[in-house]
Amino acid sequence: MKRTGLIAMIPALLFVSLLSGQSLAEIDLASDQRTAVEILPESCLAVAQMPHPDRLLTTLTEHAVWKKIKQQPEYQAAVSNPGYLMFLGIRTSIETQIGMKWRDAYDTVLGGGITVAFDPATQGVVALVRAQDGEKLAATFKTLIQLGRQDAKSKGKEQLPQDEYRGITVYGKDDGRFAIVGSWLVMVNKGELGRKMIDTLLDGSDSSLKNNEKFTAARASIDGDPTLWAWVDLGTIRDAGFAKGLEKNQTENPAAELLVGGILTNLRQTPFVTGALYVTGESTRLTLAAPHKSEWVEEFREYWFGPDGNGVADPPLETESTIFSLTTYRNVSEMWLRAGDLFDERMNDELAKADANLTTFFAGKDFGEDILGSFGPYLQLVVNRQDFADVFPKPAIRLPSFALTGYLENADETKTELRRTFQSLIGFLNVIGAMNGNPQLDQDVELHGDHKIYTASFVPEPADKKSERAKIQFNFSPSLAFAGDRFILASTNSLAKELADATTGKRGEKRSASNTGMRLDAKNLGVALNDNREQLIANNMISDGHTREEAERQIGILMEVLALFRQASFDLKTTDGQLRIELGIETVK
Repeated sequence: MKRTGLIAMIPALLFVSLLSGQSLAEIDLASDQRTAVEILPESCLAVAQMPHPDRLLTTLTEHAVWKKIKQQPEYQAAVSNPGYLMFLGIRTSIETQIGMKWRDAYDTVLGGGITVAFDPATQGVVALVRAQDGEKLAATFKTLIQLGRQDAKSKGKEQLPQDEYRGITVYGKDDGRFAIVGSWLVMVNKGELGRKMIDTLLDGSDSSLKNNEKFTAARASIDGDPTLWAWVDLGTIRDAGFAKGLEKNQTENPAAELLVGGILTNLRQTPFVTGALYVTGESTRLTLAAPHKSEWVEEFREYWFGPDGNGVADPPLETESTIFSLTTYRNVSEMWLRAGDLFDERMNDELAKADANLTTFFAGKDFGEDILGSFGPYLQLVVNRQDFADVFPKPAIRLPSFALTGYLENADETKTELRRTFQSLIGFLNVIGAMNGNPQLDQDVELHGDHKIYTASFVPEPADKKSERAKIQFNFSPSLAFAGDRFILASTNSLAKELADATTGKRGEKRSASNTGMRLDAKNLGVALNDNREQLIANNMISDGHTREEAERQIGILMEVLALFRQASFDLKTTDGQLRIELGIETVK
């Protein structure tokens, strides 16, 4: 039997353990074609819906990742233990009594979709589950209730309360009640909301969620047929004073401001937020979206969105060995200069001290205007797998290389200043290294095609020149390269060269629609981890107390699972009157 049966039968087993009493009333609503949206109150502030739970379960059970999990010894051991075998026996007994296999029952009961909503008028939450067949829904729950009654009696437990409302049997009390009305299973945490839902199902209503203009606009903005989607009426929640955290303009964390400052600006104005999850056998994609207008952006956050909200990232510089890339639009100089508006008093004091020290370090030049102002707003971070095949000495722990790249304003003047700063920093590192007994950095300048590269490399001791277990410092050969008006500050000379070559033709390329984009390549990540396989095995043995064989198997499983994935991505866009965040994971077929 598939292990997914255990997951799928959990709701049924919960009902079995809780319920007892008389049969549910059967209401003839077979001809009712209303959707959950036509039944829910117009006043709902939040809704989540899974239109096709049956399709989701099919996708998950046939997924390559699940098939790989089923092949693992741990899974085989789990499905062979007495507890699981007992569960299979119980499941078979239930299947016999309801006259359906568990998967048929799952599809029948949940096949019409699941909708959950919050109604502020009653402060209640309602879950509506629509069955494909109302008669089979009633028969299935009749059997489950009988089993639950028998179980409760055998254990001497209190019977679940039940009463009637308009001829409908309602089970539960306090914050948990449910009933079956035709092909609908209705579950609520407030009695008043439960009565409202039964009234609507029996009598209809002139006012339902389909009349809510915000909801209608939100649903229309969602692409295709998502596996799961949700909507929140943020405007009403905000106006009622229940989103006070959004009112804060200032933060104590510059990194958080750089990452999400613009999103918070949008949430203070947007009327609603939507989310949609799309799951297929090859990918999983989550989209979060909200209406967006450029006039909502405060002047001090223009650094995040760009003038008139048109700030978009540059096309990413990537190579065959790129593990991770981040490309973004951020005018860091403007952020630094508007710190008084963006950060709290404590952080502004810290930034003022940092500004004074950095101004001294940069020979009296103002750090915010002169130094940060010399960099354009199109920034990229690149992480690559290093190839140590022909490199000596080889470090024992082999780290990826990384680089920061972007464009220079007034490039001719800025290049000289940046070169001097880089070389001064290498000299400072040599002083610190000498104090700690670390290898020294030897500086050099080389031409790579039309590009000039300023580089530094650690000088090994004579006995270490052919070592394959060298210190971690030998992962690095800090380098500064210039390609036209682009700068590349890299952790290794080889990455500086690769990215300098990759800049050819990029300056004239059309920029993407993304304000911020990230990519993680699973294949290259796996290769980089495999470069450190022995180190990972050793760490597993030490941290978890495993034998080498056990550690090798666990690391092997990690590599096999990682091999099932292609890439992960993140994109933040402000297009077509929306701010959209898209997260995706792609898997192999």
